[in-house]
Amino acid sequence: MTTLNLPVSESNQPGWYAALPLVRRLPSEWQPNPRVFLTMLPVLIFYGLAKISPMEIAIGASFLVVTFVFFTTKETPVLRMIAIFGYIVTAGSALAGILLTSEKAYLAAGPVADALILPLYAWTLWRGWPLIGAIGREISPRMVGTLPINAPIFVRVTLIWAGYEATKAIILAWMLLNLSVGEYLVYGRLFGWPTTAALVFICGTFVVREARNHQIQLEQSSE
Repeated sequence: MTTLNLPVSESNQPGWYAALPLVRRLPSEWQPNPRVFLTMLPVLIFYGLAKISPMEIAIGASFLVVTFVFFTTKETPVLRMIAIFGYIVTAGSALAGILLTSEKAYLAAGPVADALILPLYAWTLWRGWPLIGAIGREISPRMVGTLPINAPIFVRVTLIWAGYEATKAIILAWMLLNLSVGEYLVYGRLFGWPTTAALVFICGTFVVREARNHQIQLEQSSE
């Protein structure tokens, strides 16, 4: 495999949100690239408008937003891809919900997205560019430091996330098929949000430790 050391650009430094009290207390390694917030916009706009306007307006407005995100995130291609992927899955599920007059078809966006991203995990591992390594360099470049994109820690973390996404897809699909819409909304979030947050923290902690060790080794070898 080719070792890729991608430089951290100035555009990846913490932005305006770093002044917020909660963010300011975070170690610098945990402060994300401000472009992360842009990638969330299409889906947030979609869900927000879907509650107060016809679904067609929500789909159209979020399409305009994803177009804006596409042209303003050229320096972070992985984040741009994630924004487009999220929009396609969400809008597709909404269209299915309209055509089938089914709330559950609309809510299927969650498990469908978890299942559809699995081939991407496999492909990036096969190519020697673990997906989490690529995402990490764009979301939190200070966290990954000088770690190469195909560092063993990224391979392990990518495998962990792929297993988690597969498990989550199965559990959410079972919930969607066997629970009422109201129960799914409650239990799906109770399962998904805490487990995802815990996994981000655990994996992030290991990546930070590995990045620090790698930096120490580089400094020692240069002496």
